[in-house]
Amino acid sequence: MLMSSVVMVALLAATPAPKTQPLTWKVTGSDVTFEMSSKDLRAMRDGKEVFGLQSRKKGFVDSITEGVDATQDTTDWEASQSFNVLSVVGPWVSYEDSNGGYTGGAHPYASRIYVTEDVTKGKDAFNLLDVFPEKDVLKALKADGYVRKFMGDPKAFESAKTVEALLASLEAGEDCVGFEYGLDNVKRSVAFHHVEGDKVAVRISFGYAAEMCRGNMYVVGLLLPIPASLQPALERARTRQEGFLMKDAKAVKAPTVSFKWDGAKSKKP
Repeated sequence: MLMSSVVMVALLAATPAPKTQPLTWKVTGSDVTFEMSSKDLRAMRDGKEVFGLQSRKKGFVDSITEGVDATQDTTDWEASQSFNVLSVVGPWVSYEDSNGGYTGGAHPYASRIYVTEDVTKGKDAFNLLDVFPEKDVLKALKADGYVRKFMGDPKAFESAKTVEALLASLEAGEDCVGFEYGLDNVKRSVAFHHVEGDKVAVRISFGYAAEMCRGNMYVVGLLLPIPASLQPALERARTRQEGFLMKDAKAVKAPTVSFKWDGAKSKKP
């Protein structure tokens, strides 16, 4: 009887663990289906991928090697890029894009920024100012303590009627925040963090203002009233029926996808 128990334990231990199935969901009111695993996030329409992370590897390598002659010595070159998924609300995917390396020139490069894509329309189609009234975004930016630290012209700051005018009134300061390039950041460098009553916490990332600060990223958090049109998709993401919010990214095991490339010795002609 003891031997049988030992054999049974051994057999159980030898049985391979079942593979984790990708998490899939269909976006209500659309023909988009998401598939998420620990290694990738994909969006499909009519059986075709319209968004993916692993599929970006070729573009990553091509962007580095384009125009590089095989006879060129690139042994001191290196590059890396990673995509860390932050939130998925309806057809909107938000992720952190980090890249860095050295591919010739005077110095290395490095950057980190949030990106939001509408998988039904393409990378640059999402615009936060189309989702929320600009007056609400402007009011929240004016009230934010971190933003107020960088007022270059207080009068222009307080009288600003647009987000663009507000950003123009800010200075980079010792933190080297890239507010002057920030209108596109407000539009697209965002993620949806959590819901508080009838408001949603939105994170907006800004890049750096000077090369000496390369690689730095600055995140501003705003609480914005939820428009009626956004409420259903946001509620489904909050409850993880379709997508998820940034505060739950770790709990749902949102993927991080990384690529790396190293240079090589030149080939003799």
